This record gives sequence, C-alpha cells and structure tokens, in this order.
Amino acid sequence: MPVLPSARQLNRFFLISWLIAVAQVAGLQSARQFAEPAVAGWTLAATISYAFIYLLPALLLARLLRRLLAARPVRKAPALLAATAIGLSGLTQTLLFADRLIRDMYGFHINGFVINLVFSPGGIESLGASWATQLTAGLITLGLIAAEAGAYAWVLRHDGTGRWTTHIRWRWVLLSLILLSTGERVAYAYSSAANYQPILFASEHYPLYQPFTFRKLAKRLGIESKTEETQSLRLKEDHLAYPLSPLQVEAPKEPLNIVWLVAESLRFDMLDPKIMPRLWAFSNDAVRLEKHFSGGNLTQMGVFSMFYGLYGSNWFPMRTAQRAPVLMDVLQQQNYQFSLNTSQRFTYPAFDKTIFVNMRPEDMHPLEGGAPPWQRDAKNIDDILSFIDRRDPARPFMTYMFFESTHAPYDFPQEAAIARPYLEDFNYLTADFGRDIQQIKNRYINAAHHVDGQVGRVVDHLKARGLLDKTVVIVLGDHGEEFMERGRWGHSAEFNRFQTGTPGVIRVPGRKARVIGGISSHMDIPATLMPLLGVKNPPADYSHGYDLLAPDFHREYAVAADWNRIAYIGNDFKVSFPVNALGAIRNEVTDGDDRPLADSSAVIKAIRTAMLEIMGNLARFSRAPS
Repeated sequence: MPVLPSARQLNRFFLISWLIAVAQVAGLQSARQFAEPAVAGWTLAATISYAFIYLLPALLLARLLRRLLAARPVRKAPALLAATAIGLSGLTQTLLFADRLIRDMYGFHINGFVINLVFSPGGIESLGASWATQLTAGLITLGLIAAEAGAYAWVLRHDGTGRWTTHIRWRWVLLSLILLSTGERVAYAYSSAANYQPILFASEHYPLYQPFTFRKLAKRLGIESKTEETQSLRLKEDHLAYPLSPLQVEAPKEPLNIVWLVAESLRFDMLDPKIMPRLWAFSNDAVRLEKHFSGGNLTQMGVFSMFYGLYGSNWFPMRTAQRAPVLMDVLQQQNYQFSLNTSQRFTYPAFDKTIFVNMRPEDMHPLEGGAPPWQRDAKNIDDILSFIDRRDPARPFMTYMFFESTHAPYDFPQEAAIARPYLEDFNYLTADFGRDIQQIKNRYINAAHHVDGQVGRVVDHLKARGLLDKTVVIVLGDHGEEFMERGRWGHSAEFNRFQTGTPGVIRVPGRKARVIGGISSHMDIPATLMPLLGVKNPPADYSHGYDLLAPDFHREYAVAADWNRIAYIGNDFKVSFPVNALGAIRNEVTDGDDRPLADSSAVIKAIRTAMLEIMGNLARFSRAPS
C-alpha cells in the first residue's frame, strides 16, 4: 500500500507555499510603506504573519486529513492527501492573486460586493471580460496550482536529510510567527489609539485584516487619542418604515408615459456635442443637469438610488425585505403597461428582488450572452419600439432600458468609431493602463457614441408617433467611469467626479427647457416623478430627494455609497465615511476637485451639520421591531 508523506514532508511543502504567499502579499504593498522604519518593520511583520494566516486553514485541514488517513489507511490515501494539500493551497494562492488584481484595478479587496458578483447569476458575465482575459486568468490559475504541485512533488522526492531542512525546528518557526503576529497587533493597537495614520492606512493593503485595539487601556496609560478626526456612520438594522406615511394620490386624468434610459458607466463628460450629438440636442429641449451625481460608484447603488430616492446603503434592508420602490407601486396602481429591458440580467444586481420585484415576468426582457453588447443594445431598442407600437393606447406605458455597450471592454460597431486609435483587444489582465489608457478610453467614447444613436432612435420614434409631448424621457448613467484621471481605472473604488458623475437629462412635456448648473442627484428622480403621478405627499415621506422641476430647486450636497461606505459630495469638499465600520476607521477627505486635504478634522467640522443630516437619513425609514 502506498505510504503517506510524513508530517515533516507536509510541513516542508507548506513552508514553500508560505514563501509563495509571502511574495504575493508583498506585491499588495506600496513603496510608501517602506519610507519610515517603523512602518517598514510593521509591514514586514504583517506580511510574514498574514501570509501564514491565509494558508493556515489549508495547513490545518491537510494535517487533520493526514492524521485520519494514518489511523485508517486506505489504498488511495496518498493521492487524496496530495489533492487536498495542493487544491487548498492552490486555491489560497489563486485568491491572493485575484485579490491583488482587483485591488490594483478597483482599489478594494475581495469583499461582499465581489462575492455577490461571483455567486449571483449573471455576475461574472456583467464584467464583460473578453475570451483573452478569461484565458489569461485561467493560465495564471493553472500556473499557481502547478507551482504547488511541483513543490509537493519535490518534497516527496526528498526525505528531509538535506542540509537546509535538517536543522529546522518547526516549533521555533511557529513561535516566531506568533511573536511577529503579536508584535504587529500591538503596534496596530497603539497606532489606533494614537491615530498614527501610516500604519492604519498600511493595514488596508491586507485582505481580511482584523484590527486589534485597546483604546480604554491606552487612555489609562496616558496615550493621547486623536480619534475625533475620524468618523463612522451607522445603518440601523430595524424593520422598514417605508414610506413614512401612506401615500395620498390623485391620479392625473391624462397620465404621462415614461421612457427611462440608463447606460452602464456613462460619465458626465460624455454628454458632448461631438460624442453624443443626439442626446446633446435633445438636452437643449429638456432639463439638463450639469453637475449630476449618481447615488453610488457601482451599479447596485446607482440604479437603486434613482428609483428609490434613498441612499445606496439602504439597498441591503430593501433587498432583505424584497421591498419595491413606492414609485413602481404607484405606476402599477395606475395601470401602466411595462417593457423592462436590459442587455444583461435582472438577477445581477438583484433588481428582480428590489426595484422590479413585483413586476410580471412577461414584462421583463433580459438579453444576455451570444451577440456582442452593442448588438444586444440595438435589439433591445428594436423591442422597445415594437412594444410602443403594440401597446394599448388607452393606457399609459413605462419602458426601462439598461445599455451595456459602455461597460468594459466598451463594445461598439465600426460605424460608431469616432475616436482613434483604440485598443483592438482589451484584455483586463495584460493591458498596460499607463501606456494604453487613452486607447482604452477611445473604446469607451466609441461605445458612448453608439448608445447615443440608440437614444436618438427612441426620440425619433416618439416624435413620429406623436408621443413625445405625452412622454417623460429620462437619460442617465448608472455611475461614472474613470480613466486614470485620479489614479484609477473603472469604478467602484472612489467617490471622485469621474466615478460618480453622470449625464442627467429629463424632459417633461409642458415644462420649459432649463440648465441646472448646481449639484443634483439620482435621488431627485422619484421626487420629480411622483408629483407628476398625482402623489401629494412631500418627498421626505419616501425619499431623500428634491423636485428638479421646482423653480427653487437647490441641493447643497449629494450622497453616494458603495458596498460599505457612504460619501458626502459638496462643491468644496468630498468626504467618505465607513458605514457600520468594525475595524480601522478611515475618512477619505478631498477638495471639490478630488485633491487630498491634509486637515481632515477641519473639513469634518465644516460639514458637521450635513453629517448629522446624513446620519439621521440613514435611520429615517427604519423603526424598532414591535
């Protein structure tokens, strides 16, 4: 019967795996962490100890399995142990590589958002990765697993009598790792108590970093705390109280139709006479929002905020309760006909469990896979125009369209190519974002130009059918898209203008064209539409928004959210706050042009009134359980 590897051989295998993990974790660090000796020492200790912590589950499970197999030998025990050790360690290495890739591109680690993307139907597809990107990722994953398999084969061929392994005392190795981990824990705790920013910021480079603090003890020891410079906001997990009061509705005698067009990642400066000439011309006969912000820097929060008029952070309780926005309730109560179209899925993000949870399946038309996104977008517009022609003319209608062309890798037909040169094959994993970023952006511009043509088709059709003066038309981006203007590519990472700013165009029959140059928000859309539907309640009963059509419309600031942060966005300052923070509390503070500010405490004091308002709004639509 084949012999199991010895415990010492298994230890040597995980020693090699740990060295590979150390190299990967070191790749997550920045040069700034080695500028000061104290931070460099902390970073070295954290890198060594966390590489071990990441591999610890694989080590313990492999050791446990070996003990079980040694007690009850089976014929394929060595193969089973090998598959377990290589598989678990290979999975760990793959996750570390994926985390580094995600952080480099988007600025955050694998988190709830990423996990939700992976496990939600349509999530992976929504990334729009090309076959070359998928092939590259697959080859790297195979390479990491092959490295683990090679290490395992090497230790099996050596009996441990080599000079470099003979004198290893594994207990001393373990003790050293424990001491390093304890040391970095204590150093972090001191930094937290004294608000020593370099180490607090450095901790954010480690996935799943678990902070350790001793604030009360530090205060007794006389360590001065400066934590008033940082803030965290809380989201109540109570029952929903939404809306605050029952809606009082007097349905209009001549209800308006609604055409709602949303483009993935369409940022504010795409509304340009050269890039989107059809939308630009249309905006001159509408309300054009020139400083408009999404309610988030990712699709969930962006689309959620435009339908609910609430902070993106409220996505979670609404998703749990599967509560539709009151806007959709009113449309259904007034017997609207619906055609809801997307060139992705309604299951990711889970709009089938939130915004459209009460919609009939036959009214929802996802179009995913197969044809490239630009063709799916064009086909969806074909279907919407057909729906408009086939509808019951005695009833009002609402159409919704989510364009996918402007999502990376930015897809378009050749006739829409107005920006050259552009990157022919956009591979996420091999693209050089320093060298290629303008050619990548040119792909995006071409995709926006294609979407503009589709918007123009809708406007032309409404005019031809005599419906334009009976229809509210809304055109928005779900959020923005950055092309390294502030050091990032894409979205979901920061709350700067490029990742949160979108075009905003809303045309309401009978209302004068107008340009709003001040701040506006996706959250203002329900507060604008509900009065047109005869809702008499003040917007504060169901949203955090304001009526864009009001002559005195004015907004001091916008609010945007991502998976675990919320941001104040004003003319002079932008400040992000963790929501329900459990670990390090870090506020990103910039001026109105996204330049970092050194004196964060002064900024936070300046916006204290707005902070209190935001905190109150987070809990406004919650009530204590009965």
